[in-house]
Amino acid sequence: MLVRDVMTANPTTIAPTASLREALERMQTLRIRHLPVLRGTKLVGLVTWTDLMRAAVPPAAGDGTARQVELPERLRVSDVMVRDLHTTTPDAPAEEAAALLRKHKIGCLLVLERDQLVGIVTESDLFDALVYLRGGDLDGVRLSVALPGGLEDLARLVQALRALQPDRWGLVLSVRLDGVVKRADLCATQVTPPLVLAEHLAAAGLQPFHLRFRVAAKRR
Repeated sequence: MLVRDVMTANPTTIAPTASLREALERMQTLRIRHLPVLRGTKLVGLVTWTDLMRAAVPPAAGDGTARQVELPERLRVSDVMVRDLHTTTPDAPAEEAAALLRKHKIGCLLVLERDQLVGIVTESDLFDALVYLRGGDLDGVRLSVALPGGLEDLARLVQALRALQPDRWGLVLSVRLDGVVKRADLCATQVTPPLVLAEHLAAAGLQPFHLRFRVAAKRR
């Protein structure tokens, strides 16, 4: 999965001369926390919710009532924006973007193509991608399969799954084979009865474990 698959394309932007109030209202309206700052078509900065809250006027002493955030009228976006930007490209692997967010302890990366802003990828985007890749949005049976024999066991797993004709139901399969982890994780939907999958794999000489089910609550 690439950054282009998870990013928000053509993100909402703001000018460096805009007021902090304008930036805040735009974030609140769109329910976002990051605004790339463009001067014309040139990317010059990034303003975040945190930047605005740091610039906010502290409440008066003893004022315990809820009130609207007060931002200094004299300040512009250019006064509080981040200028040292962390960027990526649309064709970068999504996991590389996640590693950059973790390394720099930031909430988003700006996506550039030929020095032009084409998107933004946030922590939430990457969380959503993880949920999708692991089948977290699907109901069904979940289990893991030990693959101590590496590729040989993986081939046996694929053959066992093929015998069940998985094209008739949904299947999400993720595999990791390295010096630490040798296993596959499966999410299968519309398997009736659900235990048939685990029983079939065990009969094929595989080692299923961590069997669990996910059923979404019915909508009223």
